[in-house]
Amino acid sequence: RSKIAVFEKMWSYMKSAEPSVFVKTTDEGVVRVRKSKGKYAYLLESTMNEYIEQRKPCDTMKVGGNLDSKGYGVATPKGSAL
Repeated sequence: RSKIAVFEKMWSYMKSAEPSVFVKTTDEGVVRVRKSKGKYAYLLESTMNEYIEQRKPCDTMKVGGNLDSKGYGVATPKGSAL
């Protein structure tokens, strides 16, 4: 549970919305955005969003800033040249 009021308000709306705002896959979310004519927004990880918005048909965009920031780690075998 978030202690941030705006996140609490978002969650309250999302869990009670009809039809449901939840999707099972990123592809399903992107298709729903494209078909919604501006009536549906899909929250997803920023790197995936940047990837999608730069691919044809180039008809999606990021709105606003990131909700938070995360780092990435890459595992390699010990002694790897990478």
